[in-house]
Parts: sequence; C-alpha cells; structure tokens
Amino acid sequence: EILGDHTTCLRQSVPPMVAEGKRHWPKGAHTLGNAGVTLVGHSAEHGNVPAALLGGRFYTGKRKYWYTDFGGGVDRKRGETPQQGAFREFVEEFFGLDGAEAKTAASKLCEATTKVLVGARPFVHGAYVMFVVAAEAVVEALQLSKFATCTSAIDLLLDSAKRNSELSSIALVSIEEMLRGALNDGWVRPLSVRQLDGESRNSDEIELRPLMVGTSGSILTVRDALERFADEPIQLQPSCAPQPDLLPITNACCQQVDAMRLEEFKMAITRYIRMAPSLEPIVPTPSKLASQVRAQSRSQQSVPYVFDMETGDPDDVLTLLFLCSHPAVELRAVTITPGSEEQVALVRWLLEQVGVTHLRLGAQDWPANAKNAVNLSTQFYRSFGRSPDGEPRCERADQVLLDCCDEGTTLVTGAPLHNLGAAVAMNGFRLGRWVAQGGFAGEGVVPRDQQLDKFKGKFVCPTWNFGNNIPAAEAALASEAIARKICVSKNVCHAVFYDSAWHEALGAAARAQATRDPRGRRALAFGMMHKTMQEYLRHKPGGKKLHDPLALAVALDESVCELAEVQ
Repeated sequence: EILGDHTTCLRQSVPPMVAEGKRHWPKGAHTLGNAGVTLVGHSAEHGNVPAALLGGRFYTGKRKYWYTDFGGGVDRKRGETPQQGAFREFVEEFFGLDGAEAKTAASKLCEATTKVLVGARPFVHGAYVMFVVAAEAVVEALQLSKFATCTSAIDLLLDSAKRNSELSSIALVSIEEMLRGALNDGWVRPLSVRQLDGESRNSDEIELRPLMVGTSGSILTVRDALERFADEPIQLQPSCAPQPDLLPITNACCQQVDAMRLEEFKMAITRYIRMAPSLEPIVPTPSKLASQVRAQSRSQQSVPYVFDMETGDPDDVLTLLFLCSHPAVELRAVTITPGSEEQVALVRWLLEQVGVTHLRLGAQDWPANAKNAVNLSTQFYRSFGRSPDGEPRCERADQVLLDCCDEGTTLVTGAPLHNLGAAVAMNGFRLGRWVAQGGFAGEGVVPRDQQLDKFKGKFVCPTWNFGNNIPAAEAALASEAIARKICVSKNVCHAVFYDSAWHEALGAAARAQATRDPRGRRALAFGMMHKTMQEYLRHKPGGKKLHDPLALAVALDESVCELAEVQ
C-alpha cells in the first residue's frame, strides 16, 4: 500500500518462494516489520458468546492504561517473517517465554495455524500484519487440551496468562462489544478481567489502544473476519466426559480450571515447547461459502461513501446494491452518467427497494441529458422496476459531489469521469480518497509472469472509464483536492468473474440474511442480486467479469490486493 498524495495502481502478485497455503496472502504479510496476534473464541463461561482476549498494560510515555492485541516488531535482520514475529511476540507477552523457548513455541504455532486462520489469511493494516487466530488452534497446537475440565479454549487461555513486563492484566471482551467500542470512543465493557499484578483497577470499562480505534483503526481492518467468526455456529461437544489423552475444548459446560491444574498447565507449556513433536491442529476448516455479516444498520459507526455510476453493464447495479447494504458503509450519494430519465428512475427504484431514499441523487448536467436514449432493454435491466417520481429527487451531479464529498469520504467511480471532472473544477471541492475502476497496469508495473495473456507486454491500453473523458481523467489524477487516488486497473478486473461459485456464495448469504432479518437491507439486496444473476447466468453461463465490484472490494479493504505507486 502506498500512502500519501500519490496515484496507485492495482496489480496481482504472488511473492516468490511462498509456501503452499500462503500464496493468497497479501504481499505485506511476507515483508512488513510489525505483526501481531488477535485471539478469538467462544467463551463457555459466558454462554458461548464470541469473544476476544486483549492484553493490558500501562504505557509510560502516554501515561495511559490501554488494552490491545499481542504483537510488536519483527526481527527482519535475522530473517524472521511477520508470521514468526507475531507468534513470538504473542508467546513472550502472553506466557512470559523468551529466547529459544519463545521461538520454538512460535514456530509450532505458525505451522499449526497457517491453514486455519480466521478469515483464511492475515490482514494488513498500514505497516502492521494481523493474524486472527481461534483459541482452540493455540490450545490444540500446544497440546494443552488435557488441562481443560469442560471449559472452552478462550476461557482456559484467559486463566493461563502470565504477568510479565508487557502484560499486567488480561481482558475477555465480546466481539460485538469490541467492534462497537472500536467504532466509537474506544471504551468497552469486558466480560471478565484478570489483574495479573495484584493491582486494583476499575474494570467496569476498559480503554482500547488508540491505534485500534476509529475508521482508520486496526479493528476495522479485521471487522468482516471477526463478524463472520462470530456468526458461524460453534460445534458443541455432546458430552464433557474425558476422552483418552484429550478433553473437549468447546462445549456447553462452564466449569473453572482449578488452581492446581492451572499451575500444572503453565508449567506444561515450557515442557511441551522443549520436547513435544509438531502436530496438526484439530480445528474446523473455515466454510468455503461467505458467511453473512450483521445486517443491522450502523450508520453512526460507518465510513462515508459516494458512488458515481453508469448503466453500461450489470456491474454498476451490483455495486450499488452492495454499497446500500454493507454495514461498514454510510452511502451519502449516488451520481449517474449520462443521466437519462430512465437511468434516474431505475436507480431511484433500487434505492426505494432497500430503503435508502434519504441520500442525494445526481445526474450529469441534469436535466440536460434527461431525454437521452440509453439502452436499458436487456434482460438484466428488465428484472428491475422504475420510479419516475419521488425521493430522492434528482440534481446536478457536480453539485451533489461538491456537497457530499469531504476529507473523510471515499468516492468510488465506475463510469466515465464526466461528473468527477466537473466537480474537481468547482471551488471548495475536497475528497479524502478516490477509488477508480479504470486505468491500465501493464509492462513496467505488473511483472511479466503475472500479466494476463491478452495484455502481455503492453505498456498502454485504452480503458472505457478514463478514455471517454481524458481531460477529466487527467484533471482528477492531477488534482491536489483529492488526498489519495487508487486505480483498480482494467487487466486485473479481467481476471475476476461472477461465476457459478460466486453465485453459490451469494445465494448462501442471501438465504442466511433472509432467515435472520427478512426485511433487512442485506436480505433485500442479496435477494435481488441473486435472483437477477440466476437469469443472467442461464443466458451467459460463462459468467460476468467483475469491474466495479472489485473496485468496491478494494475500497472496503485495500489489503485484498497489492498496490504499486505509479506516475
């Protein structure tokens, strides 16, 4: 990721000599100098609520007592990878290990958790790599399950944390509460807190470390993964009866680990690290289908977005519906190119269906293009209705962009840049981030062995969105009013398809949302998309290249791709 006032271009990359199972990891997960572990699990002590463990200590320089995940610097000079560094820091901070013992434990945890990471991969937040790990994986990897007496792994680890220079308390916080606090003021109400140093602290509320908090905080980077973990059903053991050499980790019982067994447990950690063989963790494989995220509205906690679209193919409508229903998005406005009456009526109808008629709606030079002929007669567009009248009323798109964009807003453009070009020319226009579907990353940007065959060796290639208004594209790319510019390039989009597997995943998400909240925005949006694309795939079984939805995915989580700075 490139920060600052630079234009960035998306390219696909697989770092050389990456082990199997890590090829889909973001590049930073192999190269960055800081990394950490977030521990999650279902707490049997608290009704199997999904929760996370956070370590607390006093930060001398800031004169604050904060709670955070377990991580720190990676020893890159000695060849340590971010994954190794993250788990070394974890065992040092959590169990008080050091030296060779810490490295050995970290190595075993790396081997055991690579294929079962929550979210199926690490996440990159700025210069920090985040590994979200189920507590069961840690307990099983270190062969500590024999010390559990009908308790859950997350509770067992809560009881086993050891005081050291970097840890003076340990807190168990529900995932829902942690997300709520991280997207507000950083204060959360924990389920349980252990003071490891004997100090008396008020723990009714605890404060998260500021780096974790807010729309630019680290917790937002892993929000989807945490919510999916929380939404997945847990596998309860049918009985708490001991099994040979193994006791159940996650079950419905809520018994404490007694003090004698706890001390034995702590001592066993070091013994195991010295002499236990490596083993495969007994952890459920993450579902291949996308799990639903929470459907309830969180507009007060969300990030402001504006979407500039056309109706040249299904991409724009799919992107609009995803934006309308995503819990991390506060959609402020939609602008349309060129903005015919039928285009406006189509978009207004979609907004009505998902209940977001409060936002602003704009069209290019409205109403100059109202009578333009725009083809909306294909089967895809016939699947939707039209609302020629009602809210939101249509306005000039450049004025809508001027009013709705600011330093904290992300603008996603999936159309020729007529509207953005007009807005950039207006006095007072400011934009925090622009994510454009457009541009071309070719020879000199994408390594030859990663280029698609149809673009191999090309330095330049025409693109629809930038090429249809070149002066507007040049003005937007050069504008100092836009703080950050990201181009999701044409050749990358041509490698991403809405196919039968994608359709199956969307169908599973639609059914789950319909069960949870039948009239919720996500249920309505997913249902419309799935029904319409069912018919589309019947006529075009080869699928549909995903241009604008991929740009939206990058806007929501930049770590899904590799970004290269270009000029």
